[in-house]
Amino acid sequence: MDRGVPTQTDGLRVALVSEYYYPDIGGMPEHVHQLGRALVGRGHRVTVITTSFPGHVDVPSDTPFDVVRVGRASPPLITNGSLSLAAIGLGLRRKLLRLFAERRFDVIHVHAPIFPTLALLAISCAPPEALLVGTLHTHFERSSVIELFRRPLQRYLDALDGLIAVSDTALRSMHNIGFSCQAEIIPNGVDLAAWQSGRRLPSLRGSAELVLLGQARLEPRNRFETVIAAQRRLFDDGMTLRLHILGEGPRRRELSQLAHGLDTHFAGAVVTARPDFAASSDVFCFTADIASHPMSLIEGMAAALPIIAHPIDGVRQLISDGEEGLLVPLGDDRAYAEALRALYRSIDLRKKLGDLARKRVESLGWPQIARKIESKYLELAKRKRNGRASVVRDSAQAWS
Repeated sequence: MDRGVPTQTDGLRVALVSEYYYPDIGGMPEHVHQLGRALVGRGHRVTVITTSFPGHVDVPSDTPFDVVRVGRASPPLITNGSLSLAAIGLGLRRKLLRLFAERRFDVIHVHAPIFPTLALLAISCAPPEALLVGTLHTHFERSSVIELFRRPLQRYLDALDGLIAVSDTALRSMHNIGFSCQAEIIPNGVDLAAWQSGRRLPSLRGSAELVLLGQARLEPRNRFETVIAAQRRLFDDGMTLRLHILGEGPRRRELSQLAHGLDTHFAGAVVTARPDFAASSDVFCFTADIASHPMSLIEGMAAALPIIAHPIDGVRQLISDGEEGLLVPLGDDRAYAEALRALYRSIDLRKKLGDLARKRVESLGWPQIARKIESKYLELAKRKRNGRASVVRDSAQAWS
């Protein structure tokens, strides 16, 4: 049997290539980690190829796949309101070529395939017999840098055997900037059991009557200042609210100053304890002003927490106002405070919204999502045309 055309019964050798992975915390690292676990559970052999990050996070010790780190992370830049980085270092191409030759992957699955550097290098270094798949994760506004390099980047997209997008929003971002591509929509998944397994801990609740949870990098697009301002309004009215913020980033000092005098706790980068924080909270605050198919929002919904969020594209596909949560205008701390006040006053409303939120994401369990991705691999392999990939990848390699 041709290695480039695996069958349903094969245990595939799968490389998940991602610039972002633990100890970096965010939607893409979580997606890659959970997809890797789910694919191993379906009998495949997985290797995550990423870069080295400073710092440490409590990554689950039972991770069932290899993690290979190539190069090191560049200093971060703020783009699209978010922290961005790239793998840097000597010999990145040589290391990838050696890794691909040694492990003879059946599938090389590249996440965020138009962003430097690991994704582009992996596409140009992929052997022609390997199935080359990409996943679009990001909703981004028009970018002069991406527009400048759109034509060479299009060559990398053309080199893929197939493309997945986590949402219509992510695919539309590509079309809006002028890329020519088609993708199957397979959304982010969530570990439903894990998010229902948390312990309600008195130490996390304190004496607060309502406990709020936010989970995101402390970067410009995640507007925690709106939640903090709403918390202060209610504090001034005599209400006792505690806010836990899980995440790290360049805005921590600024946000800490805004929260001075409030019961606001910055827990830093947290992984394994997140279900306990969720079980100990009453409301999930999603604060982003731009998102594709937001992982942290799905996790809050899986924990059966009522949601407060802004009516941006990535939220509206998951939340209907008054059903799974409450939607408030972007940056309007008065409206945010009123939404919190309504939830503060009504346990029944919190339970109703939380139950509907949980029900809304029941179809997004990782076993179901991984099965869809596996089916995509097999479908693409079946119709892969001999010779086509190598010709297109040679063209992409000339630009790398």
